[in-house]
Amino acid sequence: MTGGSYPARPARPVADAPIAALADADALAKGWLLTLIAGAPLQSVAEVSTDELAREAPQLCKAIIAALGSDTALARLEDDGDLHAVAARAGGMTGATDAAGSMAAMAALRASLWNAVAEELHHPEPEFVGALATRLSRVCDVVAAAALAQDARVFAASQFADAAGTKHAAQVEPGVSGEPPVAVKPVEPDRPDESAAPSGDAEPTPVAPDTTAPDDVIAHLGVAATPAPLPVPISMAPAEVFPKAAAAGFPRVAEEPWARAVIDRLSRLLAERSGCAVLAVEINDADRLLAADIRGEAAAAIERAERALRAELRPTDTGVRERDGRLWVVAPDTSLEGARGLARRLIAAVTAVGDLHGAPLRTSVGIGASPPDGEDAAALVAHADEGVYAARAAGIALA
Repeated sequence: MTGGSYPARPARPVADAPIAALADADALAKGWLLTLIAGAPLQSVAEVSTDELAREAPQLCKAIIAALGSDTALARLEDDGDLHAVAARAGGMTGATDAAGSMAAMAALRASLWNAVAEELHHPEPEFVGALATRLSRVCDVVAAAALAQDARVFAASQFADAAGTKHAAQVEPGVSGEPPVAVKPVEPDRPDESAAPSGDAEPTPVAPDTTAPDDVIAHLGVAATPAPLPVPISMAPAEVFPKAAAAGFPRVAEEPWARAVIDRLSRLLAERSGCAVLAVEINDADRLLAADIRGEAAAAIERAERALRAELRPTDTGVRERDGRLWVVAPDTSLEGARGLARRLIAAVTAVGDLHGAPLRTSVGIGASPPDGEDAAALVAHADEGVYAARAAGIALA
């Protein structure tokens, strides 16, 4: 059999997650701090906000661990949940000031929590480990989305304030792509309460600046109030949601979803009884970086990284682009060890060229190889896909 459907692995709550064993929220927060410091350049260590992290991180860590075993606990971190504001501070509480910093903070949080979870797993079944890894990735994605939405609002507020100044008449900005003009509201200065009695020589109480912006201003500046929908593993999504593979530089598969292109190529190789491998290559958090990309810097960095990936492929390899920052490589006549060597070269290529705000883009790679991982094309694709999410949950590049 060389085709078929993907085995399902939804990000369901894991009833036996070691939640009770991870009750020490202070220890979890300390692990996050140590991971942040270990991954930061020496000259940037002082930028980590240890005071804010010490105050706020334990509550966030406790909420994430609780959500491993409960959809009710996960809902508390989502848009209408009572802990959504805590999730939105995930980047800010570490001292991050932009989307790239927030994503680096989330990568460190995911890695540190996975290390804590893994220490409590004693001879677990592979399916249990996979379910935990998938669930942790899902919960961290919810937190990352909240943090990026907050980053977008703060950026929009700063742009709005810079454009409006302290006080001027309402301006009309030209619309985009034929849309009608957008009126930008003037910013009025804070007015003193004229009814209040004079207080002698007392200094006026300073008013803290508003760090949010109206949704209409956010839309006018081109910043999404909520990031684009989060990516999901192919084993969790129906085939009709897959985008078309039509990227320049990669073989075009006319009117075919990327998954069918990959499986068809694998099926032909398997029918020839030729050893082969499929690699899923994902630039971590590319979707969310692009959703918050104001100046095109993330798009340019991801484009450089994709060009570097293409340069590492052999003429016989088939590359298919699933979406921005997520690629598939089908490698004929390749053993598992050969596939791991190719994966290491791809990871190094992205690290060498994919620089964003002084930090390298990080990559996660999963592998499905025949014969060790089976002779079914769909199963090999699902195996590689799950490897990406396991690598991300573990904070490593190659599962």
